[in-house]
Amino acid sequence: MPLVTFHIPNGSALVYVEKADPQIYFKIYDLLTYRRDFGRWEKPESLYDPYERSFPVGLLPRVKKYLNSKGYRVRVKDEREVTGFTINSRWSEKYVLRRYQKKAVKKALREKMGVFSLPVGSGKTVVGLRIIHELNLSTLIVVHTKELLYQWADKVGEVLGVEAGIVGDNKWDEQGVTVTMIQTLLSRGPEKLQNEYAVVMFDECHRTSAAEKFYQLGLKLPQVYRFGLSATPWRRVRGEEIKIEAVVGPTLFDARAEDLIKEKFLAKPRFEILTYRSEMPSFSEHYKELYEEVIMNNMERNRIIVEKAVELAKAGHRVLIDVKRIEHGDILREMLKKEGIRAEFLSSQSPDRWEILEEFRDGRIPVLISTLLKEGVDIPEISAIILAGGGKSDIMTIQTIGRALRPKKGMKALIVDVEDDDPLLFTHFIERQKALKQYYGKYYDRGINSKIDEYISKKGSPRKRP
Repeated sequence: MPLVTFHIPNGSALVYVEKADPQIYFKIYDLLTYRRDFGRWEKPESLYDPYERSFPVGLLPRVKKYLNSKGYRVRVKDEREVTGFTINSRWSEKYVLRRYQKKAVKKALREKMGVFSLPVGSGKTVVGLRIIHELNLSTLIVVHTKELLYQWADKVGEVLGVEAGIVGDNKWDEQGVTVTMIQTLLSRGPEKLQNEYAVVMFDECHRTSAAEKFYQLGLKLPQVYRFGLSATPWRRVRGEEIKIEAVVGPTLFDARAEDLIKEKFLAKPRFEILTYRSEMPSFSEHYKELYEEVIMNNMERNRIIVEKAVELAKAGHRVLIDVKRIEHGDILREMLKKEGIRAEFLSSQSPDRWEILEEFRDGRIPVLISTLLKEGVDIPEISAIILAGGGKSDIMTIQTIGRALRPKKGMKALIVDVEDDDPLLFTHFIERQKALKQYYGKYYDRGINSKIDEYISKKGSPRKRP
């Protein structure tokens, strides 16, 4: 059986092909090549460097598995050393790990790198913190928003009993566990870090400010222990999956929302669809104009959204209305106020957003309208979500509605979507429904609108705009 030898130098995030038959180089090149989409044209791109004869360390399991299947023996000379220092964490007894969380942590300690797919509300932050606690080594946690920056820092202190450092939002304070924004490290350079970190952990690794930035930073960080946490690791754009894998390795653990709902760790969802009829079809040729006309400034559409929000708020729900534009949020807020419902709009530009969140949590604000609460922000009080902003992103849809799927006494999680009758926007609606069906399995209910079943089950041509 022919032998292939790989070499990982100390301090490197790359694997070098040291000894192999000449044809092996071509096989690895082909294996790690994907077609990158540039809109109207595609270009092949490989994560194997034929000049350096190297590839990112996260792809080593993929390459080994492939070569073994082709009859090659693989030897890896790993010279990397685990650097860093102990952090003396003290685990809070308040957090008792569930069975699936323990299984995920065990895999992490054994494999040393990989992605952990845990649905929104399943405690992926706790899993990440438990990995850090078990290793008890200095850790760099990479996030992509200010909200996650401070949320993680708070959780580090609460769960691990150590003060978290913060690098980002005009701060540079490093500790044994440091939370950093990816934008800050890329602009300043990871070499500016003063501490040695044994572990690097990427939160929301399915996107972390786009896969390309994630990839750029990951190759500059040499840690042996490298993990990704995600509620939705699958993506639409080809190539991005392999770039995520290149940085943190393959998916090691995948907890399905369907299973966690069955075990009552997540609330059982109930789905509802709002329909309306536009008086006139839109003839806008540009998506921006179409969006503004049919979604943002459509008074009939906004009316049914407001009516549903009022109904839910009066029934005792804590309601999140998800929008894409600030202007849309302002319109809905004013309409709700005219109905006697206190509603506040929250965006990254809101100077008082922490106060608004606190009032929403304690019930003084029954309806929250936001462009912000798609990833990471933890508000378990939400019991109903209205997807008012349209769009077709499967990741954003799942991230948003996951905010309502925390178990609540006496109240089911309600997911409300809006079916737009414009042909293009209708296909976006169908894409969102496909995402729900894929993610929630048998708990997905097509409910009111029987034609959804038809469009989801077949791959026919979408309706065309007039």
